[in-house]
Amino acid sequence: MTRKFARVAIAAAGLLAATAVTAGAAPAYAAGQSASPAIAIPMTGNNCGQAGGALNCMYVQGSGLYASEVRGWAQVAGVQAGFAVHEEVTGPNGHICNSNTVTSGTNQVVGCQIYPNANIAAGQYCAKLWEYLGNDYYELVDQECLQVFS
Repeated sequence: MTRKFARVAIAAAGLLAATAVTAGAAPAYAAGQSASPAIAIPMTGNNCGQAGGALNCMYVQGSGLYASEVRGWAQVAGVQAGFAVHEEVTGPNGHICNSNTVTSGTNQVVGCQIYPNANIAAGQYCAKLWEYLGNDYYELVDQECLQVFS
């Protein structure tokens, strides 16, 4: 049985798209490249989107509910210089991981990942790019999600 993903992209402006695909993946993006629609590759899912000058991606590798890697990352080169940003990955059971905070304006890539090498819960996995605005306040810049089900 192959893993199926439903592509869900939610940006700061609101719900952008929801397209079902049977196992989707897009290649890794080098500096300066933009996201493209998901390309069908068995057993792996990837969803990327752009908002606020950043490329933000959610990636799950595995088969069925078995996952060898769950990763969220963002390239923040296009974000106005001087902003503090970090990446968070969430799943159907809540928070999974946070990246370190980086200052935008340079060709920075920020992200976090886990390597469960086990079955994961079915549901929505999201990469969230947050900007720190001061006084313990964070604003969601972009959220890219994958729906994982067996």
